[in-house]
Amino acid sequence: MKDMSEMVDRGRKNLSIKSMAFNRFLIFRYVTAGFFFTNMYWMFLLFGRTGLYWLLPAALLLVDIAVAVEQTGKYWRPNHKLTLTMTGYWIQLASNMSLVMVMLFGFNRTFWPFTNDQSQSVILIILLVGMGLCLLLEWRARLISQDQDKYFKLLQDFKVSLQ
Repeated sequence: MKDMSEMVDRGRKNLSIKSMAFNRFLIFRYVTAGFFFTNMYWMFLLFGRTGLYWLLPAALLLVDIAVAVEQTGKYWRPNHKLTLTMTGYWIQLASNMSLVMVMLFGFNRTFWPFTNDQSQSVILIILLVGMGLCLLLEWRARLISQDQDKYFKLLQDFKVSLQ
């Protein structure tokens, strides 16, 4: 009976460690979901426009899916490698920067035909917030890839406390 309770206890500890390691990447999952739904909504709105302008948000959706797959895999294979995640956020950042330039040069209707002059400032704010999030997540990903993030230390301390 004692062996069974030790096995259950060991299983709980392992599950706790696995969950804590997975939560190290929580911000990436939330922001990726935000980008995914924003790009999807934008793509659907562009379907009504002639031309292939919907390909940009569609490509960003594929990037978001790749990032989500990598992040989901962190549950079963916890490590600090974030290759797809970092690449995906650089792509999103470059896209947002390009779209800000498109707006500044007056080609707003090309990518946002459904807006008026008043809503252009909202789109600009969304793009700038997205750029800020990309930069923040690139910084966080760099810290994680070098095991310098605060969650890594908490995870190490938690492992020690379980022994």
